[in-house]
Amino acid sequence: MTTLNDKPSNSRRILCVIVFALAYAAPNFAQYQVSPLGPEIKELFALSDERFQSLFTAPMLPAIILGFISGMMVDRFGYKPILAVSIALTAIGAWGRFFSTGYGMMFASMVLMGFSAAFISANGAKILSNFFHPERISVVMGIVLTITTTGMVLSMAFTTGMGRYRAFLLAACLATLVLVLWVAVMPNLKPARKEDGQGEKLSLGRSVLAVLKNRYVWNTGIVIFFVNACMTGMGSFIPTALQSRGFSADAAGWAGAFLMVGNLLGSLLTPTISLKTGKFRLVLAICGAVAAVGCCFAWRLPGVWLYVGLVIVGYTFGSGMAQTLSLSVRLPGVGPALAGTAGGLISTLDLLGAVLMPAHVAHPIAGGNYDLYFLILGVFAIPWVIGVAVLPKSLDVKG
Repeated sequence: MTTLNDKPSNSRRILCVIVFALAYAAPNFAQYQVSPLGPEIKELFALSDERFQSLFTAPMLPAIILGFISGMMVDRFGYKPILAVSIALTAIGAWGRFFSTGYGMMFASMVLMGFSAAFISANGAKILSNFFHPERISVVMGIVLTITTTGMVLSMAFTTGMGRYRAFLLAACLATLVLVLWVAVMPNLKPARKEDGQGEKLSLGRSVLAVLKNRYVWNTGIVIFFVNACMTGMGSFIPTALQSRGFSADAAGWAGAFLMVGNLLGSLLTPTISLKTGKFRLVLAICGAVAAVGCCFAWRLPGVWLYVGLVIVGYTFGSGMAQTLSLSVRLPGVGPALAGTAGGLISTLDLLGAVLMPAHVAHPIAGGNYDLYFLILGVFAIPWVIGVAVLPKSLDVKG
């Protein structure tokens, strides 16, 4: 098992975090290019709101199907080779999307594009535990999500002006560059192994059982399920909803970018606030309560208040994701050795919320009524707040 004294130098750690962040940012950048192109893609393929939502969330399917398995694989074989394969699949998907001539090919390509994000989301806390102390991981994850969100902001703001083909080409080139950097830069560290009370290494089956029996893993998964349900539901349809209010495609895309700016700020600032105050659970609960109100009403605000509201709502989303994605390695009974398996289960629930709740709950109920749609997203934030109350008190660490 790698100890903190065996960890790479500071300069190497910074370089590794940058590559890690780019590997997470590239598929998200590519996914969010679809949002401002919504009206064009819907017209091109004659899609309903529900089918467009399914296209937007297609990159999340690998996490639902393979998130848990990816965590088990990384726990057993180490992160570098497993993640390299997932990044290669993302690059293939990005190039496939660029050459897509129909909905089916684009959907399949979008699914492939989601592999690296799925595997990194499941194993992010475990990977970062190779470089940082557990209590600092949420801060580092916040920085990683800030880089990722910056890419999403740029994607939302500039994709329409670039045009579909140039935007998709850029995403494909970025994914290919990330693959080269991952293979060249990331160290291939030996995976840590969990031991039982007699000092014996736990088998795969016993490791999985230990995670499945851990209620804190399930609690965290439920919280992030609803965080991502709200975030994905807002992010994917804010530009389209604003165009229904009379905004131009460019103006709606820029307004959607303000949601991402708030997400960026939340990812960067809130983990540090939680660590400095020692009020992790309280901060996360407040963000959920604000999200519940903001999801309902922010998109209807007039003038400059629209942009203020979207920044605030985005801030709560970034805060929620940065806080919960880093938890697996800090949960009682998990630690670095089982963080991949635990993170895989949490990631699966995370993406299930993003895929199922907006497309298969909110949209069918709303039936094209955007006021009702965003009201439903606000209701999704209520279990987020409730779920925080049952997270372990040990997370309230002041540092």
